[in-house]
Amino acid sequence: MKVRVFTLIFLLIVSTELAKICYANEKNLPQVSSKSAIAIEWMTGKILFKKNEDLKLPMASTTKIMTAILVLENCDVNKEIEIPPQAVGVPGSSMYLEKGEKLKIIDLLYGLMLSSGNDAAVALAIVTAGDVKKFVNLMNKKAKELGLSNTVFSSPHGLEQGQHYTTAHDLALLTAYAMKNPIFRQIVKTTEKEVPWTTRPYNRILRNKNKMLRLYPGAEGVKTGFTKKAGRCLVTSACRDDFRVICVVLNAQDMWNDTRKILDYSYRNFKVLKLPPGEIGYVKVNNGKMGWVKVGTTHQKYWVVDSDCFPKIDMLMQPLDAPVEKNKVIGMLNVYLKSEKEIVPIVTLQECARKSLWDRMRERLFGKRMRQK
Repeated sequence: MKVRVFTLIFLLIVSTELAKICYANEKNLPQVSSKSAIAIEWMTGKILFKKNEDLKLPMASTTKIMTAILVLENCDVNKEIEIPPQAVGVPGSSMYLEKGEKLKIIDLLYGLMLSSGNDAAVALAIVTAGDVKKFVNLMNKKAKELGLSNTVFSSPHGLEQGQHYTTAHDLALLTAYAMKNPIFRQIVKTTEKEVPWTTRPYNRILRNKNKMLRLYPGAEGVKTGFTKKAGRCLVTSACRDDFRVICVVLNAQDMWNDTRKILDYSYRNFKVLKLPPGEIGYVKVNNGKMGWVKVGTTHQKYWVVDSDCFPKIDMLMQPLDAPVEKNKVIGMLNVYLKSEKEIVPIVTLQECARKSLWDRMRERLFGKRMRQK
């Protein structure tokens, strides 16, 4: 039996507006100074650029990405705490916490991610886990849960105190996970924040050390880092037209330009395709009380493809006889992306009862007359 489709609209939406923008496919990879680097798309984890991405290296203050997300997942950020004495005078970068000071956890998180406060890292570790050692255990446990098999933490701030390393790939995956938290995203994209200084008659002004927020269109943060052993490290998230890229450079001579080159390359050579859930048309139902039912998809599909990839679509659908249940799979969309084929189920979006005996009798008795009118 042939299925007649009354109307079928394929809502394949390209976030870069396929008809308007098409970047030329650049074959040459950018040359970067970083010892290790990677760029990934944040939802799928697809690798867009890589250089020694699985090389184990120290990561300095980019460690604080893990510290921040653990605090956000385990603490009430509006809780006020008294700064523990262990957090006063911690070496390295600081938000200059003082003895007897009281601050909310959210203020400490801004100090952690904007000023890269090692003192904030210690304070947050203690309030979250009781002491720094227990917090480091939480960090390593979380790394295992996220599948970061080449990552080991020894401190909450990045000052090496034993085995302390990651890879560009692991750090990118961690960042993609952290960016799904809206409070984390809000913090890392903030360029300047005023927070209390409860032991002084004025407030702190915290300024974000991440210059990418000013240098690169679409940049959203995330974290800088430096020690003599780790060199210059930078983790960046950038988003353009719903296409979010996470870039990591480790041990870089010029982390700003390396990151810019990698992000430019990623946006020139890749794009996002989306098929949102919803109605795509109507299909006729034999012997149904309604002549047609709505059909469509119920889950969003999301692909990251080369910029010169233009998908082809075909449809397979089975005949429909009443009764029809809602969410019944009745066919599929085949989406061809170069050498790949993706299958998207087509389902009924409403139910349809079978015609009763009285419905059929009424059609026979009055159908001809109604058609004549």
